[in-house]
Formats: sequence, C-alpha cells, structure tokens
Amino acid sequence: MKILLNIVFGFFADLGAESMWLLIGMIRRLPEASFVYVNQDGSVREISVGEQENLTRRFHPFDRARPYIKSRYWSWDNWGSRSGYLKRYRVPSRIRVQPVRPDFDTVIKDLPEDMLGTHRAAGDRVVQNADGSILCSPNMNISRRERWKRMQRYQFEAQARREGLAKPRD
Repeated sequence: MKILLNIVFGFFADLGAESMWLLIGMIRRLPEASFVYVNQDGSVREISVGEQENLTRRFHPFDRARPYIKSRYWSWDNWGSRSGYLKRYRVPSRIRVQPVRPDFDTVIKDLPEDMLGTHRAAGDRVVQNADGSILCSPNMNISRRERWKRMQRYQFEAQARREGLAKPRD
C-alpha cells in the first residue's frame, strides 16, 4: 500500500512540476515561431534564416527529413543526442543564447552529405547496382549493439561538425 501511495504521490508531484514549468513558459512566451538550436554540449544558439525557413515549412508527420524539434531543453533524440531545435521560451533562463555565424547557410550548403555514411561507418556492405539502385546489407561480423554504437558515433561526429560551423568566427 505504501508503494502505491508513493507512486501516486510521485505522479502528481511530477504533474504539478511540469504544469508549473509550462505556466512559467507561457508567462515569458515569445512568438510561437521563435526557435533556437540546442547543441550536444547543452549550449544554445540562434538559428539562421535558412533554418527558420525550414522550420516553418509544412512537413508530413511521417517525413523522415523533417527537423527534430525538442519538446523540452533536456530531451534527447533517437540517437541519444541533445541536439535539436527548441522553442525559445523553453530555454532555461540561466542559459545564454549565443549568436549564429552570419554566413552559416552558405557554409552549410557546401558541406557534403553522405546519405549512406551511417551504414558505411557501421561497416555495412553498400553496393551500387548498374541501374542506380543501392543495396545495403548489415555487417554480420559485429553485434547489433556494436553496429548501433558505430552508427551513433558517426551521427554525433556529423552533428558536431555542423555545430562547429555555426559558431561565429572571431
């Protein structure tokens, strides 16, 4: 009985804390379309004009190319990264929002993107057929866990490169 009471009390305490957080966010709310970007290290930066345009586009709910918008500052994406877009009013007041590099959009366009890089990093077998199709087979010489770790490491490194390019040059 005591365990059940602790669970119920914990649930309502968490619900109350979340409600207060949302209420505080609504009081200091900025325009709904105002976003920032949270880096892997927890720092926060402004977003560029190109990123803002991408965030205001309409995406199908199941479109895998849509940007990841965090619901809370401390939430993680499916790769386990803290990186992602966040509504400005959800940034904790103790965190300073840093500027973005003015020419970030042009720099990012020149960044080569390897669509199969994650699979190559995992050691998967990637074969391009004569008709242009691609066959990707998992590396059977490593465990699923090791494959996931390699893919995750690749994603983190790609995000870190992109985040490094967003920092203003002195």
